[in-house]
Amino acid sequence: MCVVRAVTVVAGGSRLSSPVVAIPSLNADRRFVLRLLVVVAMAFALRMAYFWFSRKGVCDFTYPLDYFYSPGCPGDSSVYHHGANLLADGLGFIVPTDYFASGGTTLKAGADHPPLFTLLLAAFSWIGLDSWSWHAIVTVLIGTATVAVTGLFVRDIFGSRAGLIAAALVGVYPFMWLNDGLVLSEGLSIQLVVWVTWLAHRFWRAPGWRPALGLGVACGAGMLTRAEAGLFLPLVVLPIILMTQASWRQRFVHALTVGVAAIVVVAPWVGHNLTRFNHPTTLSTGFGITLANTNCDDTYYGGGLGYWSFRCIGEVPRGPALDQSDDEKFLRQKGRDYIASHKARLPVVVLARQGRVWNVFRVGQNVTFDVGEGRPQWATGLGLATYYPFMVLAAVGAAAVRRRRIPVLPLLAPLAIVAISASLAFGQARYRTTAEASIAILAALGVESLWDRLRRWGADREGDRDTGRDTGRGSAGVTGSNGIGDVDGVARPGAEVPTG
Repeated sequence: MCVVRAVTVVAGGSRLSSPVVAIPSLNADRRFVLRLLVVVAMAFALRMAYFWFSRKGVCDFTYPLDYFYSPGCPGDSSVYHHGANLLADGLGFIVPTDYFASGGTTLKAGADHPPLFTLLLAAFSWIGLDSWSWHAIVTVLIGTATVAVTGLFVRDIFGSRAGLIAAALVGVYPFMWLNDGLVLSEGLSIQLVVWVTWLAHRFWRAPGWRPALGLGVACGAGMLTRAEAGLFLPLVVLPIILMTQASWRQRFVHALTVGVAAIVVVAPWVGHNLTRFNHPTTLSTGFGITLANTNCDDTYYGGGLGYWSFRCIGEVPRGPALDQSDDEKFLRQKGRDYIASHKARLPVVVLARQGRVWNVFRVGQNVTFDVGEGRPQWATGLGLATYYPFMVLAAVGAAAVRRRRIPVLPLLAPLAIVAISASLAFGQARYRTTAEASIAILAALGVESLWDRLRRWGADREGDRDTGRDTGRGSAGVTGSNGIGDVDGVARPGAEVPTG
């Protein structure tokens, strides 16, 4: 019981039953739907304009090794793009660079990344939309859909006005649309993070095996996009289950349902990998190269502190009988060996990684480095000008959610996942994408809370002028306000402050 209470306090929620104030269905709330459609249309126009005028043709290479020599084009784009086309051609999940470098004679098994984004691109390639530009447009559509999902999620839990504000901020936030048009998995990962957050809140509001099943599927899909999404299980799912009013038996059933659903989603891919590599491989073979190119003198000292460097990798054994799992094993051990011999330096490196990923350490250098990840300096600069105010507003929004006794943990967990991932790998703004939607949503809730307080303050001033006395004294509707549409300190998912 003490453990459950501790989890509840940390999560910012309440195990007390929380009355739910019903909000109109989407069919009834047509004004919200129309406004959300306008926001989504504007978000699509912004993303298409960014792709068309800033990114179109930058990465439209025809030979996969060209990405090493294409300024402003991330190498992962080549792997996703060509890997999807080869998959659509019936060649399976293979290493694109080896295939093209050998003239199409080498078909080595590949698992550079988890498969979901590649599968999605391959579906478009299969119907003939196989150019880099078409794949980029797919990511634009994914990012646009995220704006809609965000609006629906926030409306469902916090009300229509908050939903529209959140959709608008996600739509215009540069560190969201910078991912669109790059043929990278970040956009899909962001949307799945929003789904996990939404489903976690819905489970808290009405626990049951069906919400648990949906939450497990979303977590599994997230893991098939980015492996670190597996951290949602211990950081979000378990605490949310413990926070409910269910019995211990029901909690066990809910946890089992989520776990089994996630396993069922990822099992086919993991099983496939376990049968085709020399060494056991689960979600991807990417951890070894990450560990190797982030742990060497270049990244522990000097200008590259806390970053990554190709020079860290060095020579990798090659041979016809070796595959990606051999590379991963070799590079993983190389990274571990360096860490073991530089333990005293590791705390400084971890701090530098955190500073880089949250843009508080060598910010100007990070902007320059981001160019190589497909982010123009002007766009990154615009993102930073928005990011810092958003972080302040996000803190206000998180406090308002806690005051309303709605769990804030599902919105904060993505930030924790980014911090953990950066500590283990390296710091870069691109790898903060898991948290960007949460930052924008919490910032929107902060705007909502500040607007409510400002409106009430204005109403008090008007009342003082009209009556000549302090109308706020003894007024429960003012002194008990917690922001985000509640006036009595009770969690009310979907409740709104009347606007007129």
